[in-house]
Amino acid sequence: MNNALTKIATAQAAAGGRYPRFGRYLLEVEVIRTKEGFKGDSAIAELKVRESEALTPGETASKPGETVDYVENLTDQKKGGGGRFKSFLMTLVGADEYEFANPAALKKFFDERQAGTHLLIRCHAVGLGAVPDLRPENQPGGSNTGIGPGFGEHQEVASQGQA
Repeated sequence: MNNALTKIATAQAAAGGRYPRFGRYLLEVEVIRTKEGFKGDSAIAELKVRESEALTPGETASKPGETVDYVENLTDQKKGGGGRFKSFLMTLVGADEYEFANPAALKKFFDERQAGTHLLIRCHAVGLGAVPDLRPENQPGGSNTGIGPGFGEHQEVASQGQA
């Protein structure tokens, strides 16, 4: 079994991570993958910006069409990267933590099936080091439906991404 998947599965879920420039977004998941590098194992979600809006005048949000990466280092457990990526996946599909406690349950997101792709995330990226509140209960139309946060308001966009 992939060592990176084990690190995500055994991590405690947390919030945080690196996201697009400050702004309001509708992001589409393009690829979810792991990478082994000189700094250790990483989990990466490649996200296509579908819609964006600056939070305040003078700021520049990432532009529609750009691909932004959400990357977490999984090697240093004290920094909580595995937990943040686990929370990201849980929120994306409306799952509970116990459902992702086994690396085998995570495999479908990282292998050729790419289970999380084409799902949409509506979020705000604010404050240095802060992260969007992706919990389903805080998403417009979001719930633990297994569809993903923000999907209810943007079904037409979601269906366009699924070919």
